[in-house]
Amino acid sequence: MCFYLITPLPSNETDPAVPANVPEIVAPAFAWLQETNTAFSPGEVLQFNVRWQFLTVGSASMEIDSIVDFNGRKAYHIVTKASSAPFFDTFFKVRDTNEAWMDTESLSSLKFSSHISEGNYKKDETIIIDQQNRKFTITESGKTGNTPAWVKDVLSSMYYLRTRDLAVGKEYSIDAHSGDKSWPLIVNVTGREKVKTAAGNFTCWVVEPALRDGAGIFKADGKLKVWLTCDEKKLPVLMRSKVKVGAIEARLIEVKFND
Repeated sequence: MCFYLITPLPSNETDPAVPANVPEIVAPAFAWLQETNTAFSPGEVLQFNVRWQFLTVGSASMEIDSIVDFNGRKAYHIVTKASSAPFFDTFFKVRDTNEAWMDTESLSSLKFSSHISEGNYKKDETIIIDQQNRKFTITESGKTGNTPAWVKDVLSSMYYLRTRDLAVGKEYSIDAHSGDKSWPLIVNVTGREKVKTAAGNFTCWVVEPALRDGAGIFKADGKLKVWLTCDEKKLPVLMRSKVKVGAIEARLIEVKFND
């Protein structure tokens, strides 16, 4: 729903093409969305063991390292890393880093940076998102385009979901962006399950995001399932995705908070 400010033209200014006393329509001033977040804060560090076909193949981490200034806006600086274990470096070396700058008030994306190194595949990409004008710019290519209001990158989408009130059977739609594409990311809550990890045992919501090819934090070839704790923090303690052969599983082994 849109609202407009209606102001009369000054009496000393006339336009013969416009009848007298016709109000001028002025677009409303931009205002940042105000969202509530009690799920996460700076200092949260999650460490994961990554397995494939019952083999430990690497490690991963998710960290909110600080709140930073980004063009005058306060932003959560979120960093995820994934790396293959030394033994598997010989066959398929992985060194991935993704960074998101997420506005602390609107919980929308301001910037997303991806540095991917997986075997012979390399990709570096930085996306600047102008929420006020609903535009994105890819730094490396200079490509620009439109975005929906309050769009989120794929990493911020995960953190945003943690701030929602989850319930089995509910479906959530999040406007997401990756590369030069925006799309509605549909997430379904399919159940509640107990999960055992090295960091403890948790009762969790089971959520299933509908993936778009090439848009994930790590590559998937089918369903992705994420187990989020059934508490205020909704910590991701287990992530499992199908790949071309078998499935990759990231299971929590350690969690730290900035107490």
